[in-house]
Amino acid sequence: MIALLLVQAALGATLIVGQDGPTVQATLDAAAPGDRVVLPTGDWPGPAVIRTALTLGSEGGVLVGGDTGDALRIQAAGAVVDGLQVRHSGRDLATSDSCIRLGPQATGAVVRRSTVTDCLFGIYVDQAAQARIEDNQVQGIVGENPSRKGNGVHLFDGTGLVVRGNTITDARDGVYVSATEDSLIADNVASHLRYGIHYMYSYDNTIRGNRISACTGGIALMESKRLVVEDNESTDNVKQGILFRDVQYSRIAGNRVLRNGEGLFFFSALDDEIVDNVIAGNQIGARIWAGTERNIVRGNSFIGNAQQVYYVASADQRWEGESGGNYWSDYLGWDQDGDGHGDRPYQVDSLVSGLLYQTPAAVLLLNSPTLEILSHLQRQLPALRVPTIIDLSPLISAPPHPGPRP
Repeated sequence: MIALLLVQAALGATLIVGQDGPTVQATLDAAAPGDRVVLPTGDWPGPAVIRTALTLGSEGGVLVGGDTGDALRIQAAGAVVDGLQVRHSGRDLATSDSCIRLGPQATGAVVRRSTVTDCLFGIYVDQAAQARIEDNQVQGIVGENPSRKGNGVHLFDGTGLVVRGNTITDARDGVYVSATEDSLIADNVASHLRYGIHYMYSYDNTIRGNRISACTGGIALMESKRLVVEDNESTDNVKQGILFRDVQYSRIAGNRVLRNGEGLFFFSALDDEIVDNVIAGNQIGARIWAGTERNIVRGNSFIGNAQQVYYVASADQRWEGESGGNYWSDYLGWDQDGDGHGDRPYQVDSLVSGLLYQTPAAVLLLNSPTLEILSHLQRQLPALRVPTIIDLSPLISAPPHPGPRP
């Protein structure tokens, strides 16, 4: 089916709005499968609906939505929106008014290289399969309260979706994913949002190579399973860089989480693999809440966080065997046998972390007798002792990570 549509597209005609039809909708209705419909310079009123496997684009023209509803709906398998400019939609959160909405019929539809501005929801994928949202510029309603905004790209009940290379600002969440499976969220840039990427009740998805900054929270993963979260960068967010709440059987690897309120936040995260991440310059490197257990945690670099770990539980948690072996910039120890691992465990020490944050020059005292005695007293005196994270095989040197050093 898709192959036939591609052949038809190669042979199709080009229709110009205003010449081949008086309105955008009239021109779309006159087009055959495989045709290309073009908006010439000027503002062209919507709303419009694509019911045919055609391509819609702009050559200086802008599709302008109305004060209610969606500006553009795609209701045809294999339809393509390429290089279109869309502005303004309705403002009704109850109906999720959007600049571009892909309905359940839009199997294999593509929205690419388009500019979407001043819309409640930018691009809304509603129960579609195998759709692709690529290389678009999406800007929400500038100056509006986040509670009155929709999401930049919203995925609901989809499968096999690709959201790649989009730039998203000034919406509520950048990419919101709900009840969606077997999909890829990759290489997007998101800023000035509530969350850059927000997952709810979604399984078997990949989040790779995204760059999130200057949001309230970076990447929020909730109530989801079997996610692959790799090579993302989450920086300068007010709260968490990456949040995992009730996430299971997932791999969180090779991410750079820098200068956030909290680097990583784990709440009831079970049976996950957290490896080879850089967590640096955050107020708290990792907040680990009760119910977080049975995770593999190794090869991560905790560098210069004001507090390396904030741990809330009734007993120590030991990272040992294949779960151990992280680098801690405030580790007080040595490697006499030269195996690359400290000869004694790393125990999260709020005293040393706080001292290094408040007085960076104190790094010169890391192996001094005075700091050794203070740390020893904190570990031994019951009045000072609280449950903590213990890494039984800490790394002496930070492992190499791709990208610039923090």
